[in-house]
Amino acid sequence: MIEIRIPKEIKNYREKLFFGLTLRQCICAGVSLAICVPLYIWGHHFLPQEAISWIVVFIAVPLMLTGFFRYNDMAFEQFAFEVINFYASPQKRIYSYEPPFMEFRNTYLSEELTEELAAKGKKKRKKNRKHL
Repeated sequence: MIEIRIPKEIKNYREKLFFGLTLRQCICAGVSLAICVPLYIWGHHFLPQEAISWIVVFIAVPLMLTGFFRYNDMAFEQFAFEVINFYASPQKRIYSYEPPFMEFRNTYLSEELTEELAAKGKKKRKKNRKHL
């Protein structure tokens, strides 16, 4: 099968719509503005201005993160799902440690064992010959 390599900068290309923003970013910014501006304008009649400002920030931040956040080519909701899944599920970690020289040690020990077994075999043969 023929495989064509695509340069990284072409893979990361996102089509820009308005003001250098992608469609996803425009929609999230629009929704954030549509919710937060009226809330701020009419909300200060019911709550103190500092409280309504914090409410607007807490509403706008997740909406803007949804549109603008990208990590390892994952959108915010994919990243959030992976983080939650990582911390919520039990971690299965297997401890295995083998030093780099362990292979040489094992071959040395096996050679030494074969030599020892060969030496014992020779002693048994000599012992058996003496008894005959």
